[in-house]
Amino acid sequence: MRQAVDSKADSSDGGGIPGFLLNLAASVATFIYTTGFLFFRIPEVILLVAFYPLQSFSAFIGYVIMKQSSLLGRASRRIFHFISLFGIVYLVDHHIPKPLPAPDASFAGKTVVITGANSGVGFETARQLAVDYGMNVVLGCRSKAKCDAAAKIINDEVASSKSPAISMKMRATPLIVDLAEFASVNSFVSQLQGMGIDILFNNAGFVPEPNMPVNQYGLDPSFTSMHLSHFLLTEELLKQNPSMRVVNTSSGTHHLCAIPFVAPDFIRRTLPLEQNPGCIDEDFLQTKIKTETDSAAYIQAKLANVMHVVEIPRHHPQSTSVAIDLGWVGTHIQPFMDGTLSPTNLGWMRSASVGVLPVLHAILSSDEELMEGLDRQWTDGGILMNVFGRSEEPFSQPWWSERVNLGKSRMLDLSLELWNASKTLIQKYSN
Repeated sequence: MRQAVDSKADSSDGGGIPGFLLNLAASVATFIYTTGFLFFRIPEVILLVAFYPLQSFSAFIGYVIMKQSSLLGRASRRIFHFISLFGIVYLVDHHIPKPLPAPDASFAGKTVVITGANSGVGFETARQLAVDYGMNVVLGCRSKAKCDAAAKIINDEVASSKSPAISMKMRATPLIVDLAEFASVNSFVSQLQGMGIDILFNNAGFVPEPNMPVNQYGLDPSFTSMHLSHFLLTEELLKQNPSMRVVNTSSGTHHLCAIPFVAPDFIRRTLPLEQNPGCIDEDFLQTKIKTETDSAAYIQAKLANVMHVVEIPRHHPQSTSVAIDLGWVGTHIQPFMDGTLSPTNLGWMRSASVGVLPVLHAILSSDEELMEGLDRQWTDGGILMNVFGRSEEPFSQPWWSERVNLGKSRMLDLSLELWNASKTLIQKYSN
């Protein structure tokens, strides 16, 4: 009887050579799509399993049973497989993330400064804050034309909005800042004097090419733009706005400074690891920060964004600070993210409108909400916001391990060393 059912199911998928080739092509396409899905969605999937282990295990068992069921033909099993993947997308993008606070008068009129604000995460954050919450947004961009265009889009949408939180006085203001130049950062700060900044969103970043030569300061240009200039901007604005909240766009890739190194030795020896465990250590701060970029440059900068956030409240007790793990968000940071057949359109990446949810939580949440779920002893350092908009202690995950000298205490010590090194470099080159 089982053989008869299987035979009937298989015959419905086509027979002979054409049917075999069709099934082979469908299997290859399913494998490629699933591999891409898991690669780009792994941050959300890991957190989904961590937060809901019993439900995830039950769903997986149900999936396996259905995939092995003789009641489904081969085509039906593939359809069920894709329905399961799209179900995961719905859960991690729309069901599990914390809902955003409702717009009200407490947000209207606050001022947010955003770097890298003419596109991607920066623009979408500015747009939602201005249009939905009635906040003033200062767009910090390198290109005047792009900055003006982005501000016009937001201002036009504000003018046409019927939201009760919106006042016609709330506008997006374009200002130019080139994070490759400390002088440009200082000029940007001078234009912000007297505004009363409530939130600084250090968002601008790029994926550097390996072997980019040192800049005019004799420093790694990617580390200069993504960390040192943001460090300078933060320090200068905190002088004028001591209770300002600082939000840094980091990345889940900063965990790659730890994860490979806690693997068993026989695995570590087979991995093409160029960066040191921890990525930013004494050797990096003394020598590598003054060299051309290497293959780990982006990861080093994103780790520095977390380490910077850890230290801000320790040196500025009235402030709060948050580093964001966005996961994969479809922006223009890399060419492969564009086009009709993009990872976002395939469901592999979050769109910018969904991907900014952790950022909006970091900006809009009260101090008490930011501290929910954290150890009460963790009160004097910045926090990490995960892809679901929930707060975590930096370097608290198990792969930041004492076994390989990457424990939390070690990383906190290195965060202070990075702070001191950054301050020294800024004092030397920014005046």
